[in-house]
Amino acid sequence: MSSINTLNFASVKKNYDRDGFVILRNLLDLQALSELRDRALTAADELLDNNNDESAYKNIIKSLDKRDPWFNYQLERGTHVSLMKYLLNGEIEGASAAWFDRPDGSSHGISPHVDVIGSYREPDAGATIWFALDQAQIENGCLYYLRGSHKNKYPIKTFISGIDTQSKDAVAAELKPGDAVIHSALTIHWSCGNESGHPRRAISYFYWKTGILDKM
Repeated sequence: MSSINTLNFASVKKNYDRDGFVILRNLLDLQALSELRDRALTAADELLDNNNDESAYKNIIKSLDKRDPWFNYQLERGTHVSLMKYLLNGEIEGASAAWFDRPDGSSHGISPHVDVIGSYREPDAGATIWFALDQAQIENGCLYYLRGSHKNKYPIKTFISGIDTQSKDAVAAELKPGDAVIHSALTIHWSCGNESGHPRRAISYFYWKTGILDKM
């Protein structure tokens, strides 16, 4: 089960619109977290065993929804979908369910970037909900967000140079298993390496606002 029905959507949206991201504590109860973790680990074990990619993205698996009907159901009709629609002000299209891992011994993370590509950028163009399967801390490569960056205009590209990652507006999204963070596709975010001795695994679901791709 999810605690989504106990959330005050208006309050969540106020924080999301202001900061470009919002952290939701205990969004999954133990049963829902266990099911998500079991499904995710099974899929990841099967796919990573056959992954010969040596790039910085070798521990990212996208399009789980195209490989597993369970993830497709969660992407299209999971309990979080109603909240994502509310935050994006209308109907949405599920783009991808993905596995993210930052295993121990990873010396590098991902540089500051946004999720929107192309020249058409609306505040509600798209968003990601990221579920922590493990405790995500600064020591093991948690996500960072540049608060308010979704309101700024940056060069039309994925990776954004010149970002002050030590800014007072840089926020570490430290999460416990079952917590989630939702961020706008326009919010600059990044992560660091993991030499903590502990894994940092997550499942995310990414959404476009319906019709937005036709305008890009």
